[in-house]
Amino acid sequence: MKLYLFFLGILSITCSLNAQNSEKNTIETEKKIEVPEILTKVNLLDYIEVGAYTLTFTAVESDGRCPKQVTCVWPGEVNIVIEINNGIDTEQYRISVPALGFNRVILSTDSHKVYLKNIEPYPIKPDDKLEAYKLMLKIEPQTL
Repeated sequence: MKLYLFFLGILSITCSLNAQNSEKNTIETEKKIEVPEILTKVNLLDYIEVGAYTLTFTAVESDGRCPKQVTCVWPGEVNIVIEINNGIDTEQYRISVPALGFNRVILSTDSHKVYLKNIEPYPIKPDDKLEAYKLMLKIEPQTL
C-alpha cells in the first residue's frame, strides 16, 4: 500500500511539473512571435494608388546620409518630394527623412493610413552616386 501511495505521489508531481513546463513554453513562444511588417516599395518617379488618392515619389532633392563606411557625428537625412493627388487637386510635400528612418503618416484616408518608413538604397561609400531610390511605405487598413 505504501509503495502504491509512493508511486501515486511521484506520478502527481510529474504531471504537475509537466503542466507547468507546458504553460511556461506556451508563454515563451507567444513572446517570441512577431508579425512581420509588410512594406511597399515605390521607385523614384513612380506612383501608387491608395483608394481615390495617388501618391507619387517625385524627387530626391538632397541625400546627406552618412555612408556606412564613414564615421560621422550625425547620421544625416535625405530630403524628398512627394505629390498627393486626391482626384481634383495635387499637393507637393517636401519631407526630410532621417537616416535611420521613421514611422510618419503621410496619407490618411477613410480606408487606409500610409506611413513613410525609409528610403533605399543607403549609401555605403562617400562617393556613391545613388540613382535607384525607393520609398519604403507601410499601408495599413483603417479600423473603424
